Amino acid sequence: MDKRIPELIKNYLASRDGLKELGILRSERNLQGDYAEWLVAEKLNLTLADSAIQKGFDATGNDSKTYQIKSRMVTTIEDRTSFDFQDLAHEFDYLIGVFFSKRLEVIQMIRVPYKTVVELAVKNKTNYRFRWNRESMRNASVEILN
Repeated sequence: MDKRIPELIKNYLASRDGLKELGILRSERNLQGDYAEWLVAEKLNLTLADSAIQKGFDATGNDSKTYQIKSRMVTTIEDRTSFDFQDLAHEFDYLIGVFFSKRLEVIQMIRVPYKTVVELAVKNKTNYRFRWNRESMRNASVEILN
């Protein structure tokens, strides 16, 4: 076994503990999802839901609008990907999609009204997929956030 492994694991766990202390990691889920939620809340001045696994929405604005926050790792904003939902019956006002590089640097954020998510979502056996492709990129209700 590579002798660096125990030290790398120790550093990884210490980093996770530090991110928890800062309020960035709120669950035992992956870093990408929790980081996206924290980042969006900071950028848009939102309040994160009390539970990191709350159904329907992840954050609320001062205007009581609700936000579902999802993230994907891509190379460019033009990459095809999808934002998956187990159920679209839990309404929210906006989907915020965060596109990260493989180094978790923000490439772009989008804001999509719930109605548009429902209109463009495709149902499969287990969930609904809001596909990010040319059609959704060109949709007039999709807002690119800086």
